[in-house]
Amino acid sequence: MRGAHPDAGGSRFPLAAKALRGAMPAATRTRLPVVPGSAAAAQPTARATTRAPRNWALYLFLILLPLQNITAGYLPNIGGGFNFLNVMFLISLFTAMAQGGKLAPNEPVNTWTTVYAVYMTLSLLVGFHFVDDPTNHFNQLKDHMVGLFVVYVVQMSVRDWNGVRMVVFATLLPLPYIAKVVWNQHRSVASTHYTDDLRISGTFALLGANEFAAFCVTVAVVLFALLLACRLSRKWKIVLMGGIACMILGVLYAYSRTAYISLIMGMVVVIMVWRGRLKLILPLCLAVVIAPAVLPKSVVERFDSTTVEEGKRDESTELRIEYWKIAWANFLRNPVVGTGYHTFHHREINPYGRDTHNLYIRTLSEGGVFGAITLLGILLAVLRTAMREVREARTGTWRYALALGMMGAWVSMVIANLFGDRFTYYPVIAYFWAYMGLVMKARHLPPEDSAR
Repeated sequence: MRGAHPDAGGSRFPLAAKALRGAMPAATRTRLPVVPGSAAAAQPTARATTRAPRNWALYLFLILLPLQNITAGYLPNIGGGFNFLNVMFLISLFTAMAQGGKLAPNEPVNTWTTVYAVYMTLSLLVGFHFVDDPTNHFNQLKDHMVGLFVVYVVQMSVRDWNGVRMVVFATLLPLPYIAKVVWNQHRSVASTHYTDDLRISGTFALLGANEFAAFCVTVAVVLFALLLACRLSRKWKIVLMGGIACMILGVLYAYSRTAYISLIMGMVVVIMVWRGRLKLILPLCLAVVIAPAVLPKSVVERFDSTTVEEGKRDESTELRIEYWKIAWANFLRNPVVGTGYHTFHHREINPYGRDTHNLYIRTLSEGGVFGAITLLGILLAVLRTAMREVREARTGTWRYALALGMMGAWVSMVIANLFGDRFTYYPVIAYFWAYMGLVMKARHLPPEDSAR
């Protein structure tokens, strides 16, 4: 028939239609329209409606992670060191595996994470020979690994850019509640002048103010990078600004000197590495001038109480230096493998029965040279991966902004661990590893669409 398409009636005479297609040039075949009602017409629709599976257990796990006041106070404790969050982590992991989730291939962070986890397990066994009562060591290591392995679960759970955004959104959801708890706690102890009684731990019911502030710093820096460097809708920008405000409130009223410094340094790194940094030179200068005038007086006084000059140190600083001396002496006695995981606070090692308040010196003391190498390896792998993504990703994308945020968060974490342990407590570090998982997986996702 004149004007009839070669595939007309293809659904009625499939063999003839197939023969006609085979006789035509490939270029011509690719331009053939699809006849309505045919099997070929149904295929694009099926592909368009197929959605990547969502790991809802992971989202709930991420929402509950920083809410220790709820998980420890109201959710059931299974016993034997296992709690509701441990169960949620396992459910998240098994869900990701059941959905066929895969790790991002050829990523050094994954390799070093495994090496670090294996060595910490061996170090746990070493500790049995140095202390009399290592009863709680296994549970401490288990919780440490829960926070660390979030990087694996997030990679396995994310299949597309909507999945990336959903993980970020899950970490945003608990922030208004955290800010409310912080504000209520602050009002109950508020004072014009600084005293140690003003320090609050927000929703970190089982940890202290320093750990809570470190968590707030990580989230604030990453959200700041997303707000600054990613092309987003107005709704997303409003949500991110609200999240940043919630976290800054937490940092201010935790009165953690280390957190103040690490927050400033993390945000400065984000601004300086950002490819559009020239736009912020004037606002940054204004912020430096205005900040001391608008900060609460008690916050300014918190800095004034700090000195490292011998004979004028505050008690906290003096004790930390003493712990460091003991840890270094212990490392010199056991330089290869140390005295084992989670042993320094035992009185057989440290007569004060306290932690070192420095992750790096404690790692040398407990893990020896091998422990220090594994820790250094995982930290450098994170930094190199973030730098690679910032260099290779397209400006304005989620991939670029997340990597930029991780560079700032990395600097903040490294500084914070000079004066405490902000690496082994899973409520503190889990969001850091969640964001890192997104950075690694983003490299292997299809190009970002225009929808934000």
